Amino acid sequence: MPHGGIALDPTHFNTTNATSLKEAWEIHEACKTIGKAILELNPDIVLLSTPHGIADLQNFVFYMNPLAEGFADTDNCACPPCCYNASINIDVNVTEKILGNLMRHKNVSGLSGYGPPGQSSEPFPLRWGEVIPVHFIPGLNSSSIKFAVLSQPSRRYTQDVQMIPELLSLGASLYEILEASPKRIAVIVSADLAHTHLASGPYGYSNTSEPFDKACSRWATTLDRKFLLVQAASIVDKALSCGFTGFVMLHGLMEAGGLQTWQSRVLVNHHPSYYGMMVASFYRDLTCEKIYCDGATGRTFCR
Repeated sequence: MPHGGIALDPTHFNTTNATSLKEAWEIHEACKTIGKAILELNPDIVLLSTPHGIADLQNFVFYMNPLAEGFADTDNCACPPCCYNASINIDVNVTEKILGNLMRHKNVSGLSGYGPPGQSSEPFPLRWGEVIPVHFIPGLNSSSIKFAVLSQPSRRYTQDVQMIPELLSLGASLYEILEASPKRIAVIVSADLAHTHLASGPYGYSNTSEPFDKACSRWATTLDRKFLLVQAASIVDKALSCGFTGFVMLHGLMEAGGLQTWQSRVLVNHHPSYYGMMVASFYRDLTCEKIYCDGATGRTFCR
C-alpha cells in the first residue's frame, strides 16, 4: 500500500482536475480493500516495511518498543486539524527472534526508544510511512494483530540500486524465518512510485516517471524480476521512488518461496499528483496440485 496523504483522505486533495480526483478516490478505495483483506486474513503478525521511519544511516532496523503510535496528515491539510492517529502493538518477542535469525546479516539491528529493548513504557514514534497503511486496516485497536516494523536505512536515498543484492538476500532470509514461524503473517511494503510526474512538484519532472511506474506495475502483475531489477532499476534514480527498496526486498521474499506459488494482482496504479501510487496484493497459494506455464509471458502459476 502507498503512504501518500492523497490516498489517506482525498477530500482534502487540492485539485480542479476531475480525472486526478477520480484517481485519488480509486487509490483510496483500493487501500480500503487491501486493509479489509488483511483483517479478514486474521494474521497474528503484520510485518510492516517503512521507507520513512526512524532510520539508521547504514542498517535496516526493527522497532523494539512494545507500543508505537503517531499521526499522519493529508496533502493540503496539515495536522491540526487533519490528524489521523494510529497506535499499534509491537510483538517484541517475534521481533527479537527475527533479529536473532538475521545476525548473519551485518546490516540489521534493533532500535529501542526511552528504555530497555522490549520493555519501554513509552511509545515509539510513528509518522506517515507507518500510520497511513495502518490506518486502512479497520478495527485495528479491537483486534489481536501485532506488528513487526522494519525501517529501511536512509542510504536508500542515494544507494537504492547498489542495495539490490542485499535487499534480495534480506528478503530471502525473512522468508525462511517467517515461513518457519507457526504464526500467520502478512507483509506490507510501501508502494509509492515515481515522484517526478509534474514539473510543478517538489522534485520537478522526469520523463522516466511514467516508464518507472509502468515497469513496477508489470512486475507486480507478472512477478518477472526483469521489470523490477532491470527496467525499473535502470531509471529509479531519476524517477525518485521511495517504494523501490521495499519492492526488491519483497521480491526476494517471494522468490525464496517459489514465485509460482504466489498469485498477484494490481488493483490500481495512478499518479493523481506529482507522485505515483500503486495498490497490489500478493497471496500465497499452496493448494494447487499442478503448475502451469503461460506461453505468452513465460510465467508459471498454480491452478
